[in-house]
Amino acid sequence: MLQSRMAAIKAGRYNRLYLEQYQNYGKTWEENLAGTKVINSMEPENFQQVASLSFQDYGKLAMRNKALSPFLGNGIFSQDGASWKHSRDLIKPLFTRAELSDIDSFEVHVNRFLNLIPRDGSTVDLHPLLLKLFLDSSTQFIFGESVNSLIDTPFDAQEFLDAFSQALQGAGRRAQAGKLRFVFLFDNKKWKSSCDKVHAFVDRHVARALAETKPTDDPETESPSSPRYILINEIAKQIRDPIDLRFQVINVFFPARDSTGIALSNAFFNLARNPGVWTELREQALALGDQPLTFELLKSLTFFKYVLFESLRLQGPSGRVARTAIQDTILPRGGGPDGTAPIFVQKGTIVALNTYAPNHWKDTWGEDVEEFRPKRWIGSKHTWDWTPFFGGPRICPAQQQVLTQAVYLLVRMVTAFEKIENRDPSVAYVELTKMLTESRNGAKVALHPPG
Repeated sequence: MLQSRMAAIKAGRYNRLYLEQYQNYGKTWEENLAGTKVINSMEPENFQQVASLSFQDYGKLAMRNKALSPFLGNGIFSQDGASWKHSRDLIKPLFTRAELSDIDSFEVHVNRFLNLIPRDGSTVDLHPLLLKLFLDSSTQFIFGESVNSLIDTPFDAQEFLDAFSQALQGAGRRAQAGKLRFVFLFDNKKWKSSCDKVHAFVDRHVARALAETKPTDDPETESPSSPRYILINEIAKQIRDPIDLRFQVINVFFPARDSTGIALSNAFFNLARNPGVWTELREQALALGDQPLTFELLKSLTFFKYVLFESLRLQGPSGRVARTAIQDTILPRGGGPDGTAPIFVQKGTIVALNTYAPNHWKDTWGEDVEEFRPKRWIGSKHTWDWTPFFGGPRICPAQQQVLTQAVYLLVRMVTAFEKIENRDPSVAYVELTKMLTESRNGAKVALHPPG
């Protein structure tokens, strides 16, 4: 089974393989993975149980964390128990207090992004540009200094992007292999080099943040506070160990940079294959006139959000969430002859929740489940059967920031360009599985300005 999954990753159909397994085995099924019992489930009730109702009964996978620790270290992404709660209590308020509704700083990077899109109808791959856009905006928000990868700078942003991508891909392969990761011939030297490059970049900002936030008994010698909100400085006020600070920041930076860029890339992938939706978005954007794109206005643009929701449904960046039972517990569904009875979950058992299969289940979404149809969200109510930001205490603390920036970018794009055209020979979505899943072929399109 592990070999078939590795082959599916190579073929770009990892999530489809899992969907087929749920169709064959049922909504909850068990496997033996290298001596460890794994309960795979796509039941919404089990999602709610693991993520929320019995949250205290589960922890992150120790073996997975061990595989990822050279890159991600010990941070909110990998921690459990008291250490996780401490990190969560530290980081969540920082996102809440940050001026996430202030679009001005994001607008600078979006303007640069728009300037790189050809106006002559030639083909452009939006995927790498979007990763650069959110690399620039996230480094400014987190480190107080953007790498400015969308413009020429002395800093080699492309080298950093490549190193970050290789570090993520290597970490993802090791996490998928679990205990058997040493059976597969991974290039540890190249992976370590990529991790080192990312760490060196973050360490430079760690040193600066620790210096700028160094406590002093003499108020006159204290460094003046920055007028800008810099996330690493806020974390540095409470975490003074440079290695601990490095890994906490990487744990925040990884989803901030990748998740939003991939989600927007997937949205443009789908819009290029459904140009009528682009036209409808453009009509709504033009109807706004000269109104400033404030947080309140962006939040009111429901059809734009439905486009994002539908894209996240079809191709969410994350396909599975796995947890280990740290004590004997129970899942509410999946047992018995018809799969509706509770299941006993013994301590040490892995519960792997699949976020992809529920989004492609005809009983939930209808016969057109594989179609990109944003209007299916009108009047729709989904809770634990659609979890792009997960749920419970570990729900993504930056989800409002992600949605606000995504809607803002969509408004700017449909305003600037009248039409979008697919230029990818492959109509189907081919997966590239790293830590997250993205389009192997990118988002190759042509964009046509008015007139």
